[in-house]
Amino acid sequence: MSKEIVGLVAVRTASSRLKNKAFKLLSGKPIIEILVDRLKATPYLDGFVICTTALSGDDAIEEFCKKKGVICYRGDDKNVLGRFLGAMERMPSDYVVRITGDNPLSDFENMKLAFEYMKANNGDYSRPVGLPLGTACEVIKTSALRELSRRTLSHDLTEYMTYFFEMAPFIKNTLYEVKPEHRFPELRLTVDYESDLIFIQKIFDHFGRVPSLKEVVAYCKTLTEYPRVVNDPVAAAEIKNQIKFK
Repeated sequence: MSKEIVGLVAVRTASSRLKNKAFKLLSGKPIIEILVDRLKATPYLDGFVICTTALSGDDAIEEFCKKKGVICYRGDDKNVLGRFLGAMERMPSDYVVRITGDNPLSDFENMKLAFEYMKANNGDYSRPVGLPLGTACEVIKTSALRELSRRTLSHDLTEYMTYFFEMAPFIKNTLYEVKPEHRFPELRLTVDYESDLIFIQKIFDHFGRVPSLKEVVAYCKTLTEYPRVVNDPVAAAEIKNQIKFK
């Protein structure tokens, strides 16, 4: 029986900037385990699948999933969209949520609000706009994701899937603007560098637990120094110029 909404968690151990970052520790616990435990606890998803690659370096992710009792799907290392489609066969649903496996502070509350906003406006795709980098989750109809796979000519670039959702003329975007207490778009809360890990550990130490996004935003707004988002419009344009559709 098909579920309504399922999370698809993209994760791999290879990274040019911070290798094996999914297993880096925060308060003594691997990032991926923090996220999986939060996914198990959220009432806003009907299930989730860990989506990793078939490369031998990601055997550790499959072993982790077995120990945690969660579903793991393994597929092509470059074609993230193909991995998602394979995972959808393991856990069919009407909608899926794109989640990044090395973002421990992924925000499910605003994901739920974006989902409700998308349904109310008959959209194909939604995400919360204005959140710190590394906390937003994207929601898309499974039928639209399959259509995207059929019509894109650039499967090997789908690690940049947000660009595909924004550019595909056949996908109706319904973006959700977040409330002021969650808004802090210049703040980096993703983990790409050792310095990111140190900063998020500072947040965890301050609260003594995994805090809500509202708490994180309020705390970080009191700081004079915090990791800031650095946009690279030239690099973004180069990637977008390679994305083609039928």
